[in-house]
Amino acid sequence: MVGTSADRVRDRVVFIPRMCEGASRTYAAALRSVGVDARVCPPAGARALELAKRHTSGEECYPQVVTLAELFEAMDRPGFDPARAAFMMPTTTGPCRFGQYAPFLRRLLDRLGYGDVALVSPNSDEGYRDVADAARDLRRTLWWATVGADLLRRALLRTRPYEGEAGRADRAYEESLEELCRALEAPSGTTAERRERVVESLRRAAGRFRAVPVAPADRVLVGVVGEIFCRLSVFSNHGIVRRLEALGAEAWLSGIGEWVWYVNAWEAYELRRRGRALSRAMLGARLSQWVQRRDEHELEAAFAGFLDDRPEPHGVEEILDLAAPYLPWEGALGEMVMSVGKAVYLQGRGADAVMDVSPFGCMNGVVSEAVYPRVRRDHGGIPIRVFYVDETAGDPDLRLEMFLDLARAYRARREGAGQAALSNDLF
Repeated sequence: MVGTSADRVRDRVVFIPRMCEGASRTYAAALRSVGVDARVCPPAGARALELAKRHTSGEECYPQVVTLAELFEAMDRPGFDPARAAFMMPTTTGPCRFGQYAPFLRRLLDRLGYGDVALVSPNSDEGYRDVADAARDLRRTLWWATVGADLLRRALLRTRPYEGEAGRADRAYEESLEELCRALEAPSGTTAERRERVVESLRRAAGRFRAVPVAPADRVLVGVVGEIFCRLSVFSNHGIVRRLEALGAEAWLSGIGEWVWYVNAWEAYELRRRGRALSRAMLGARLSQWVQRRDEHELEAAFAGFLDDRPEPHGVEEILDLAAPYLPWEGALGEMVMSVGKAVYLQGRGADAVMDVSPFGCMNGVVSEAVYPRVRRDHGGIPIRVFYVDETAGDPDLRLEMFLDLARAYRARREGAGQAALSNDLF
């Protein structure tokens, strides 16, 4: 059975992959707000990961192996009932192998005798709108879940490297995430009242982070881009953000919201390409984007003044324009465009280096890596490196130490050039 909407799985337990633990938890809370028993998959253990590798050929992307291992972990837990279970596996079209995850998973489940397990597979071509086609306000609640999770992660990464008491930032994050999930899950009230509950939970979250004692520290700023699953999945990337922090860096990690805006832009582009620029579908897409933008501003206002020195771009168009000299987005599709454009953006906002985290063999990572040398030359020689990850990647600390040495050298050159320019202006 393949399901596409929340309405079709109301009598099932929906398991959500742990791509980004915070966002996975907020998505589950959003689904519970419309009566869906949604849960985050348990972390994959060694046995489940080994089983997943047995049922894959080794040519699949690493996220395919990880998500399959998480499903096996869920299936192995007491009480799992295939007839009452569903697995959330979004899909897409285009050249990325991600579009094959859901069909592969469907065939594998059928072959293993789990044909009763449903798949919930919203498609990026429709802006993932079909996941909520029969549930009031669900798509909007899922957007609040996305923006809220991104904001909490941004606040955590802006605070934790400088905390004066170890663990305070993580505690503020966990308390805030739990409260945000409760706000998202509550079904009562009008749309405006429900949104205000979410905003209020974020205001209290901002207060918690402001209360964390911080101390100045000389840290290099590293932008993190790349394939969305591996850059956000702590399991997949071997905790690379915490490793950067332990080695003296602050990570500026690209979130999920920018991908949603990219999908929206692509949906509008496709409508124009098919001669439907003046159509009901385009009107619906534009109206939906207007509502999303307004809601995003409402939620971001809860952190006003706190994240101002780590601003996100003014719309996805800014990223696409920055990528255009290297990968025009009408021809190059997906995360390669977003990674390259965001790398240029981060350099312009003061990053000392940019790290691209991608699965080993990922097409997006390979194409991005091919154009990064030109990006470096055009932007002051900023270090940009692709860190490929899979289960055999091993301890990356030595590579990270070398990378951060390059970041410090770049920062010194940039600051030296700035001082020389100031002296020339003065004298």
